[in-house]
Amino acid sequence: MEKINSTCFVCGKEVDPKTTSKNLMVNLPICKECKGSDKEKVKVDELLEGMADGFVCGCI
Repeated sequence: MEKINSTCFVCGKEVDPKTTSKNLMVNLPICKECKGSDKEKVKVDELLEGMADGFVCGCI
């Protein structure tokens, strides 16, 4: 699990988990090059979309 916490969730580059920032939407580390980029926004959308798979709305 340590490997997941030490890589940028967008590009996969190694980052220092103690000094890197995290994306607040998905709470994952992100490198300075990817932070604020279009690639970051696309990846966040992909991850959030995947979280809803298999859930059924109960408000019918």
